[in-house]
Amino acid sequence: MSNGVQKGKDNALAVQQWIAERDATGDYGEYERRGIINRSALFDELGIPRSSMGSNDQIRQMIEAADVRWFGEKEADTKAHKAARERSEKRVASTSAEVSKLMDQIVKLKAENAQLKRENEKYAAMKEVLLETGYQPR
Repeated sequence: MSNGVQKGKDNALAVQQWIAERDATGDYGEYERRGIINRSALFDELGIPRSSMGSNDQIRQMIEAADVRWFGEKEADTKAHKAARERSEKRVASTSAEVSKLMDQIVKLKAENAQLKRENEKYAAMKEVLLETGYQPR
């Protein structure tokens, strides 16, 4: 056997033992990063080069299987969060549309209010002239 092949087997054995230890102690949550095993922490702890993940299929398969076994349930949580976010976004969109309609209505009512105030001032001035002179101005 060549030296590289033996190192690959040793590294795979080290990863297998590490996964077994995490299963036994149940502390694999400490190694989670974004729903998967923190590869940097794993390889630093074992003293294995990170490139072994890509070059050694056995290591990659063991780590990916552990990812699914340990953190796979979180996928359902992620789906639930995604569905809740979508519902929330729809609610925000409908609320935003309602707010937009109400803002348009406020603008129209303010314009109508300003017009009615001008008319009221005009009729108040006409009333004042009528009271003073006794006849209505044209």
